Amino acid sequence: MSHVVTDNSPNLPRWSWLSVAIAALLAFELAHIFIGHATLRYLAWTSGLAFVVFAMPRTGLRERALVGICAAMAVWLVLRHQGEVLARAVDQAVFLASFIQILGLLREAAITSQAIRACGLHLTRQPPQRRYLAIHAGSHLFGMILNFGAISLLAPLIQEGVKASDGDERVKAIRERRQLSAMIRGFSWIVVWAPSSVTQALLISLFPGADHVRAVTLGVVTAAVMMVLGWLEDRFRYRRTAPRPPVAVSALAPRTLHHLAGIVAMLLALVFIIRLSSNVGIVPSLMLAAPIALSIWVFVQNGALGPARGLLAVGQRWRHVVLVGLPAGVREGVMLGASGFIGVVAGALTPADEIAALLGRNQIDPALFLMALPILIILAGQIALSPVMMVVFLGSVISAFPTPPADHALVAFALASGWGLTMTAAPNATGSLMLSRITGIPSTVLTWRWNGPFTLLALGWLAIVFVVLTRS
Repeated sequence: MSHVVTDNSPNLPRWSWLSVAIAALLAFELAHIFIGHATLRYLAWTSGLAFVVFAMPRTGLRERALVGICAAMAVWLVLRHQGEVLARAVDQAVFLASFIQILGLLREAAITSQAIRACGLHLTRQPPQRRYLAIHAGSHLFGMILNFGAISLLAPLIQEGVKASDGDERVKAIRERRQLSAMIRGFSWIVVWAPSSVTQALLISLFPGADHVRAVTLGVVTAAVMMVLGWLEDRFRYRRTAPRPPVAVSALAPRTLHHLAGIVAMLLALVFIIRLSSNVGIVPSLMLAAPIALSIWVFVQNGALGPARGLLAVGQRWRHVVLVGLPAGVREGVMLGASGFIGVVAGALTPADEIAALLGRNQIDPALFLMALPILIILAGQIALSPVMMVVFLGSVISAFPTPPADHALVAFALASGWGLTMTAAPNATGSLMLSRITGIPSTVLTWRWNGPFTLLALGWLAIVFVVLTRS
């Protein structure tokens, strides 16, 4: 790949066209969201295309196949003179690719935060009687801030702690299995409510008129229920495992707690200020807050040695982000963007009126219809169809129904639940694949073998929710 500027630093790669394309994509997409000028939209499209082109050498077969499908669809739409559909698909692709890259910025500050590492170690070193709940809740909270960075942070800490613990290899294997299962379960359910997840950003755009407060409230309640169900399943499955004696664990230092509280408060305050001052939604506000939060967080980490040192550290970190951090996440960006593109096109070409009429003629029960959505997403995940693609496709079709078969808030919740369940039910989901790469454990083991019963329990809870809410 050709390079733009030679970098004299021995610790960082040289500037590349990929780095330039990503930086331009994020800048133009943010500018378009907050300013709205048509020129910025076309610049975001152009930089998005450049991003895909220069990212190809770093992608795998899956991403290249998705891009090839996108290219074929784009040519077909041009030949059919369906420019409006093509524009909507490109908008969705650019937005999703930008969103996942921007939200990854918080991870870049977290990797050097001693408070974050101390908190992660504290969670994984809890006594056996409360370790599941601590890891589940901790990965859930970390996922809101760090997104997939939570898996990268906690999984190595869990394996590190298990290796250093006492007991034979069989006991250690059980301990590792229980902790990793708690972590992926806690992480997976942030998608049903957290505004920092791609899922919520997508559902808001697919169902702008839905009561998203209702959908998010259902998500918060369900996330809490999943923690209890997961804990009960863990206790029942390992009920014959010999209990370990209680272990004394020191509390987190007040300074660490204050630091973590300050991070959360800063992010919330930035989102609130941006939303009020610009009159945009929570998701765009969060996208603009992330780079600001990164700068402030890095400055605070280094500002004790003086403002000049803090500003220098911020500049160095941004250089690292553009040259290393953002290019490292190109596979996720390409995959999400391409999946969004395919989902929009497939949804637009599906005869929504005919499907809605078919459902009406057969008088499909709303609860059954809602229950079918997460099951379809899970089944699609078994053959490597990403939940992004399925949610965009299903959401696009359902939002076009003349008469919705169920309340759109419940539809959004059902789609988000299906997305969350793919991480514990589908070996080809991004979360399970990432955890498999980090731990060396096959993704089929992490999902089917370790989390199969939990997935069935979760589906049972969703069935109860849908029946109760559609009958009330």
